[in-house]
Amino acid sequence: MKTVIKPILIVVVLIIAVFNLAAGEDLDKFAFTAPFSPTLSPVVSSGQFNGYTNYWQSVYWKWLQYGNLYLASQPDIERSIAQNKVDIAEELGIPGLSLAEGFLEAWLKGSMSELEDPEPEALEKALDRGDVLVWSKAASPLGKRLLGKLPSPPALRDSLASHQRNARNYHDVLAFPLGSGGRRLLAVVADCADCRRRFKELLGELRSVIGRYDLHRGWFGTGTLLHSVTCHPGHPLQVIGQGLGQGNDWFTFSGYMDFLMQSELAGWLGQVGLDLAVDVGTGKATHSLGTVAYGLGNYDGLKIQDMPTEEEWIRFVKDRGGYIFRPVFAAECDKYAYDGVIGIDGNKKQVDTGDEPFILKTGLIKDEAPSSMVLFAAKGRRLTRREMWKAILDRRAVGILPQGRMMGPALFRNALQMLLLDRVYLEDLFGDRIQLDASVEGYELRVRLANLGESPLTGTLEVRPALELAVDGRSTEVTLPPGTERAFSFSLRPSAAAMAKANPVLVEMRWKGGRKRTLAVLDLPPAVSVHKLLYGQAPEVVYPFSIHNFTARADYPVEVKVYAIGNLKAPVYETSRTGTARTGGHQEMEFRLPLKPGSYTVKVTALGASNETQLGVGQAAGKVTVSAVDLNADGINEYRLENDKVRVTLLAIGARVIEYIVKEKNDNVLFKLWPERESTDKRPFRERGFYPYGGFEDFLGQASIETHKVYDAEVVKDGGTFASVRMAADYYGNRLEKTFTLDGDSPLLEVRFALEFRNPELNMLGPQPILALGEKHWTEDVFVVPAMSGRREVRMRPEEYFGEVFFLKEGWNAGRDTVEDVSFVGAFPVSEPEFLHMWMNHPSNGESEHYYAEFQPWVPIFQKTIRYFSYYLWGAAGPWEKGLEELRRRNLITSR
Repeated sequence: MKTVIKPILIVVVLIIAVFNLAAGEDLDKFAFTAPFSPTLSPVVSSGQFNGYTNYWQSVYWKWLQYGNLYLASQPDIERSIAQNKVDIAEELGIPGLSLAEGFLEAWLKGSMSELEDPEPEALEKALDRGDVLVWSKAASPLGKRLLGKLPSPPALRDSLASHQRNARNYHDVLAFPLGSGGRRLLAVVADCADCRRRFKELLGELRSVIGRYDLHRGWFGTGTLLHSVTCHPGHPLQVIGQGLGQGNDWFTFSGYMDFLMQSELAGWLGQVGLDLAVDVGTGKATHSLGTVAYGLGNYDGLKIQDMPTEEEWIRFVKDRGGYIFRPVFAAECDKYAYDGVIGIDGNKKQVDTGDEPFILKTGLIKDEAPSSMVLFAAKGRRLTRREMWKAILDRRAVGILPQGRMMGPALFRNALQMLLLDRVYLEDLFGDRIQLDASVEGYELRVRLANLGESPLTGTLEVRPALELAVDGRSTEVTLPPGTERAFSFSLRPSAAAMAKANPVLVEMRWKGGRKRTLAVLDLPPAVSVHKLLYGQAPEVVYPFSIHNFTARADYPVEVKVYAIGNLKAPVYETSRTGTARTGGHQEMEFRLPLKPGSYTVKVTALGASNETQLGVGQAAGKVTVSAVDLNADGINEYRLENDKVRVTLLAIGARVIEYIVKEKNDNVLFKLWPERESTDKRPFRERGFYPYGGFEDFLGQASIETHKVYDAEVVKDGGTFASVRMAADYYGNRLEKTFTLDGDSPLLEVRFALEFRNPELNMLGPQPILALGEKHWTEDVFVVPAMSGRREVRMRPEEYFGEVFFLKEGWNAGRDTVEDVSFVGAFPVSEPEFLHMWMNHPSNGESEHYYAEFQPWVPIFQKTIRYFSYYLWGAAGPWEKGLEELRRRNLITSR
């Protein structure tokens, strides 16, 4: 036994010793060996196709593969550009044309003598006298000598395997420059007589066009969603800045509701002295034949979602001096007269050969390369809005699709195509090789200047902000070597006048013979942000607000004064505190105001700025109960607030009021689908569209980012004379909080919003009750809106959906089921929404196949502080006028 045990013990001891040795390895010797970020380039495989599918084409691409499973495709840029040159040559009528870049730029610079098939000696004598354009056959002695100057055949021409190379009419035509000191020799070597004749025609037409017209690049029908609940990146000033970077000097905007910024655009540009031709346009949404309108003197009275007929739409546009364009292919438009057509790639042939003016729409700018248009305006004449439209309507325009495909009248299209073959002239004209971009981070203007050209860049970089902004070192001299870039930083100092507005900043780089410009924007919130309308109960009202510190002060006094309504001389209560937000930052503060029942104005003052709240304070009375209950057994609690007038159910999904039941009528005045699922629930990407849970909810992005979000919920006040439930959610650094409070002695339900957002594309909140009064939403329901033009009544139409935008005189809207005698009134601060958006839904709406009514105040969201907003719901039996009077008595109706 002993002889057996000893070897085992030895092995065990050795194992323990090795283990201890490993366990004792010094941790400091270990180093990081695997990266978090990709270090290897993707695996690239190339492909091409040259032939016929349903049309002749030559395409070139690359597949990029990473980790085997991530796969992306992109064009083979070098080959695609080379193929574009071949396509252009074919369209110009010279399929074999190879034009060396810089040939036309040199030819357009000045006059030169021209020789046709000379002997070499004759050419040399002519070169003694000046620059020469020479034409020669490839097989001639001179042709051979000229071709011998080329280092190789034109790059990629032969390796492309373009389908054009196999055509019988393909003939080599080589145009290239040669130089000796300051002398230039431009050579065209070709045996094909027709090709030479055609090339001469094109050269003559090009010189004529360049001599008579200035080229103006622009974006037609680009846009933003600045005034919409639908999200898309880009403030209008940023969009213009991007376009300026491409050499644009004119823009038209037609994003949804962009027509509302008709005066804003001119105002912004005027603040920085930027002289651009700009315009706004729109397409009508309902009963549309696909037509769009621009150039109107004003858009007063536009019903973008309720223009009944094409005749009325055309009359509306023409009465305001506008222009209207139709799709090329739309038989239903044929009986009407229009100013032109909307060009698309598929209708290039019709645009090229027709005699109608056309537009090519750029669309919203994001990651896809945008289309553009080049206008040919009279030489030396400033491009105004009027001149812009004159060029379009006179068919002096060319539309350019992202990969160099062009449409428009031949004279101007051929000229641009020739210049694109050359490249150098266009890049010099539009400053393409000088890149300038700018952005604002906090209060810092970040500028990047890059010189992608072959010569040093020397000039002046200047920053010109709006007058409300100060900037240090606004002008600096710059020298930038070829192939380099440089970053600049400028500190912006806003004044009180810069708050609560978008402030443009123009950046301009000037050098001998050229300039490049771009725009940035410092979009600032109010210095003092408050709820403009609030309600509370005596003896104490919770009053939150936020201060944005735009000054260099480390601390500052914040004063709160409360006045009885109509008497701003002697406050009934005042208090103060010291604010400590950092410069460019914000601080939320909360005061508790000891007040008796009554109507008040609360004024908050800080940093020389102030803001006011219309406040109603009621007597504590009645009783509310609150309970958490999982009504549909999904593991998520709903919350019920109930008094003797109404029963309110809150849904944590989307933080919405899903039921507001008027007990006397046992009627939920809100449309409700939940917990049922929409019939389109399994449609692909269904969650990206509007999803009708129902209730009182918000449009925040279309469809709302909130739709399926489960909020964190807490009971803030668990009953008594009022009850409150707070729901909050984080959207990747954007915080949205809603507090629901039911009064104990009335049907009054308050919804307080507090938004602390950082994503600027989330720029509009549309809180809304989705109304279905009585048993169902039908023609007996009458809705009332206090519009600036007078009180308006609206009823649904069983046969269609429609909408309308109302500019409000007072902050409310109401509705009543005249058969079942139940009514609803919603109230909100009239100064906060841009307008009230009404929508009468219909089952033909693929997003929501139901009848109901929406009334959404569209409220702009600002960053760098907290955006507050409040909405009040009042439902009861009887006429809506009674509910409105009750809200007015509580100081909850605001007026302009």
